[in-house]
Amino acid sequence: MGKKELGKDIEQQYFEAVPTPLAEIYESSRDMEVYPFVISGGKNTEHYYFKHISEKTDYKFIVKPEFFGDESNYTDVFPKRITKILDRNNDVKIFCVFDWDTVRGHKKNLEKHQAFVNQFQTEIDSGTVVVCPSMPSIEYWFLLHFENYTQLIKTCGRTMQNLLTPYMLSYFPNTGGKKLLKVLKGEEYVRESGWVEKMCEEGKLDLAIQRAEDNINAAKTAGELDNQSYSYVYKVFKNVK
Repeated sequence: MGKKELGKDIEQQYFEAVPTPLAEIYESSRDMEVYPFVISGGKNTEHYYFKHISEKTDYKFIVKPEFFGDESNYTDVFPKRITKILDRNNDVKIFCVFDWDTVRGHKKNLEKHQAFVNQFQTEIDSGTVVVCPSMPSIEYWFLLHFENYTQLIKTCGRTMQNLLTPYMLSYFPNTGGKKLLKVLKGEEYVRESGWVEKMCEEGKLDLAIQRAEDNINAAKTAGELDNQSYSYVYKVFKNVK
């Protein structure tokens, strides 16, 4: 399981193999090319998803537990993580993955988000920092692996669970009857890589990348992005210029 061709018009992907082990890169990378970093407010779901992607596919990231946590307000912690990475690394790319449902429609959180963007505007403009929200949450990104659903889901709750459960619950044996969204947040379930491998097999990861990008582009053209679900997580897998 690795990268597959998505079509001749798809942009060239980043992730070139380098010989240095990931564990060594973060500590001594000032004069070498490094893998992209992923940071997120999700301690288990996002952390283990990208960890497994990096270990089991040709997409390689630096995924460190210290850059993931149970923070609903990512704007409080992302600046510290970004600054720490930039202080130790040259020519690095940092993907900021977070849920948008706690921001959309909340004036205070929107203001904090804009302050975060303003703080790192230079890095965002240069492509060093890439902002990758999902509306309502990363679980919508998972859904795109299975179907091209674009209707607005306002929160990661019952609707998301009902849509995703038929596809993914079987990936997790011995859940004791727990519902899928709780399973996805439980380290004891997501720390094994099988669920990510199954979600990526048979070209499903490529479908998610293509669907996410196409849907966002179409919605932007129509001026309808705020009226539907979307995920910018596809940018993690593509060379965004």
